[in-house]
Amino acid sequence: MKRLFLVMLLLTALACAGCGSDALDKNNGEENSPHQNAAVNEDTGLQNVIETENPAENGRQPVKSAEETAQKPGGHQTPPKENSTSRQEPEGAEATFIPNEPSSGPIVSLWVTSDFAGEEIFAREVPRASGESVMSILQDNLQVKTQYGGGFVESINGLASGYTGADKKKKDWFYYMNGIITAVGAMDYRPVSGEIIWWDYHDWGSTVFTPAVIGAFPEPFRSGYRGVNPGTMVLATSGCESLGQQLALYLRNLGAKDIEVNPYDEDLLAENKKITLVVGLWHELEKSPYWQGMQKQRHKTGLFVELASDYFAALSTNGTISRRFNENVGAIIATGTGMGDSSPVWLVTGLDQNGLESAVKILTENTGAVKQHFGALVVDGQVIAVPAN
Repeated sequence: MKRLFLVMLLLTALACAGCGSDALDKNNGEENSPHQNAAVNEDTGLQNVIETENPAENGRQPVKSAEETAQKPGGHQTPPKENSTSRQEPEGAEATFIPNEPSSGPIVSLWVTSDFAGEEIFAREVPRASGESVMSILQDNLQVKTQYGGGFVESINGLASGYTGADKKKKDWFYYMNGIITAVGAMDYRPVSGEIIWWDYHDWGSTVFTPAVIGAFPEPFRSGYRGVNPGTMVLATSGCESLGQQLALYLRNLGAKDIEVNPYDEDLLAENKKITLVVGLWHELEKSPYWQGMQKQRHKTGLFVELASDYFAALSTNGTISRRFNENVGAIIATGTGMGDSSPVWLVTGLDQNGLESAVKILTENTGAVKQHFGALVVDGQVIAVPAN
């Protein structure tokens, strides 16, 4: 009996131990311990930080989806624009072309042509930053290669100085400010608002250079050269005073200042103190030593016309007669004493009265007809650019 009691007591103890083990296993499977809860809370907190953290604050770049990073058709990334007033391109380097944005501030006109303006490459008004140079403005708008420390334009948009073509003619870039060939390097000339910068790529032809051209009219009468305007003197030959007054009034209305009209006088012409505009029939001028000398020295004066007593002729770049006209013909030409002549001489003349009046009418009523011309003949009211092709 005693042995039976001991066996029953042992079985009871084993049963209690089994229930305790099941309870522990069940508790471990259904409830988290304090340490596990802490671990889960730490993970949850870290996830919240990752999801809400501002990438800009920790220096990381936000990762974009494939749709966000895909480039849209036609899209491009514009490189940052350099400060054009301080940029210097390495010698022989080609400047990066970054077109200027439209601006309501100071502007200048930038023209780029070739072959005595036979072809226009670029022509528009562009912004001008304070103190910006002609070179910087050019580099801001076209592809430019330079030489000699960046002060000499070697090429623009691929047109390079040198001996080119089958005939190996020497071609270079020349630039004019308000129709006057400059004596100042492009890095040193700082234009003011309203001026016209004109680059032309051409061969040397029969002239050393052309001191002045008519294609920027009404410049230089309105703005002068290098910020200085010496004023204008209109000299009219006998019987042409009204035409002289007509031109003077037109220039005043365009903003030109300090204009006087006088009878033609070669002593006044020789003074070279003001921009001079001579108006008259050619037969009143042809025997003048001044105008005879201008034609004989074309390699210095840059004139591409031949004015005779019975005809006016358009000359080619090598100085030969290309076309000749015997009636109803006028001429508009300009010249100077050399590079940077701030008081050039303009001549508006006619072989006959019809030719003279037609030339004056072009300047006062159809100014655009002589735009980007080195000189011009006016035949039956139509403009013929010189030099002739």
